[in-house]
Amino acid sequence: MLRRKRRKIEQAGGGSNTGQMMNLSLFIMLLAFFIVLNSLSSYEEIKTEKVKRSIELAFAKDARQDDYSPSVREDPVKSVNQGDTFERLEALFESQIASYEVVKSKSRGVMMVTLPYEQFKRAVMAVGQKDLTQYPSRRAIAGNFFLPTLVSLMRANIDGAPTRMEILLHAPENPAQTQNRAPDKMAALINQVGTFSRRLEKQGIPQKMLNIGVSRGDPETVDLVFRKYVPFSPVEVTAP
Repeated sequence: MLRRKRRKIEQAGGGSNTGQMMNLSLFIMLLAFFIVLNSLSSYEEIKTEKVKRSIELAFAKDARQDDYSPSVREDPVKSVNQGDTFERLEALFESQIASYEVVKSKSRGVMMVTLPYEQFKRAVMAVGQKDLTQYPSRRAIAGNFFLPTLVSLMRANIDGAPTRMEILLHAPENPAQTQNRAPDKMAALINQVGTFSRRLEKQGIPQKMLNIGVSRGDPETVDLVFRKYVPFSPVEVTAP
């Protein structure tokens, strides 16, 4: 009697249904495993921010990107006083900043420099600096000459117009999220932004040629974006 029932079950396809159910269960378990694995994985968005900005600037025929070691120029005065604005700014960074990255596009008139935050802070806040463009030889001055030289190069009409600079300090996450989760950290960043702004304006950079903000990125770095300054000219609307 039992044998007959077993045969009827096998003939009805009971064995194959059991196999299909086992395969389906294994598939669901495997799918659930990969879903959990994907949810636990992390995406390094901070590291990709610099790549995104670099691609945006570098997507031009004449764009180039270089990594620089400490300066090896024998005569930084001569380098800072020769070439177009971007070339002179690049010479200044090479002579005063130990390591930085630059992306520039002459056709679009944009140059972006990424450098260590602490080096930028020391270069801007150092006291007793002199303007390198006002001296015939590097031997005439010693120490830091970054800030006054930077201001002189920005204000000069080397390419027919002065240069505007944007300074972007970085927070590890979206600034709005930082403000909500860690208002003390955001307050410290804003205070530092104000300190840089006052220091640069005191040195002679007009407000219209300077913009400082906070964006998402590596807190250990600062982005400087240089563009030709174009005065705002409102469009006159004439009555028909």
